[in-house]
Amino acid sequence: MIYQKDNFYHVINRGCNKQKIFFNDQDYKYLFKKMKQTRENYNIEVIAFCLMSNHYHLLLYQISEKPVSDWLKSLFSGYVQTINRKYKRTGTIFERSAKPKLITSDEYLVDVIHYIHSNPFKHKIVNNPEEWKFSSLNEYLGNKNGFVSKRVLESYFHEKWSYQESFQDYIESKKYLEFNV
Repeated sequence: MIYQKDNFYHVINRGCNKQKIFFNDQDYKYLFKKMKQTRENYNIEVIAFCLMSNHYHLLLYQISEKPVSDWLKSLFSGYVQTINRKYKRTGTIFERSAKPKLITSDEYLVDVIHYIHSNPFKHKIVNNPEEWKFSSLNEYLGNKNGFVSKRVLESYFHEKWSYQESFQDYIESKKYLEFNV
């Protein structure tokens, strides 16, 4: 896929053989810190994210002509090198290169955000999606830490309906079980 300016992308990847890519809380925090430090250098807006033990979901907006793939390559090659040094391992962690999907409609954009935030609940890691601390859900629910871009939050949820109500409807409808990544 050729990444283009002014587009949203849902990017996913998982560990080789569905194995872990995060081994403890410090690994999640390390990647989160790197995402925060580097996104502006690549003109990337992080709209939503969820880091899971064996995979991740990122919803990104490409601001400039500099492709999202440049940021992903830098971010995750650095992450793999750090993890390999830390755990005295070699080789790749990921199954393949990141898999991007272009977001083609407002409705799909909202569904992707809901799906990303429901992931720990869907996989029965938590009883309540708000319990998972390695996603942007709590920021969407008002616990602001200033990481995710407000582009979607302000454009789609504050004017039309609250995100909390919208997300609750999504969870109750069990749409996350039908979502095709």
